[in-house]
Amino acid sequence: MSTDDWIAAQPEPQRAGLAAAAATVRSLLPATTEATAYGLPAWQADGTSVAGLACARRHWSFVPFSGAVTEALAERLAGYGTTKGTITVPADARLPRAVIAAVVRTRLAQLSMAPDRKGVARDFHATGALKAKGRMREGEPHGDWSWWRADGTLMRTGTFDRGRPIGRWTTYDTAEVAVRTTDRGR
Repeated sequence: MSTDDWIAAQPEPQRAGLAAAAATVRSLLPATTEATAYGLPAWQADGTSVAGLACARRHWSFVPFSGAVTEALAERLAGYGTTKGTITVPADARLPRAVIAAVVRTRLAQLSMAPDRKGVARDFHATGALKAKGRMREGEPHGDWSWWRADGTLMRTGTFDRGRPIGRWTTYDTAEVAVRTTDRGR
């Protein structure tokens, strides 16, 4: 079920707030993918949920998929109910664009360069587009890494050995054609 279909199936007055929040998230995160996470409509950056929506009988919720985000923004979210990873909005209210933007920025910052369970770290552009991706070992880049421009085109690839650039490094133009290759030696 698409996000729009899910929203259309929700009751009023929650539907209006959910639709407004979805429009705001789409404008802030145009490079993300709409998906389902934990049974909720969600926007994902490189497969990781950044924001989502939920609906209940007396309210609707904006979901940043992280308790650390609601904790970090506690002062800003003081007028709303919060639980671990959820911002509760009254059924007939809308969440201001500035609040949604702060939540999205905080979530992307939280995800940036934090290795996942497999040791893969990612950095994101403000649009949710992937900026960099590679493995980390003991807090240092290790192995193959790639970097992308905000428009999603590949910009550079290279390899690290515990934070030290090694091997072949390639820079690409906006058509993703290799324009420069250097050898960093081993």
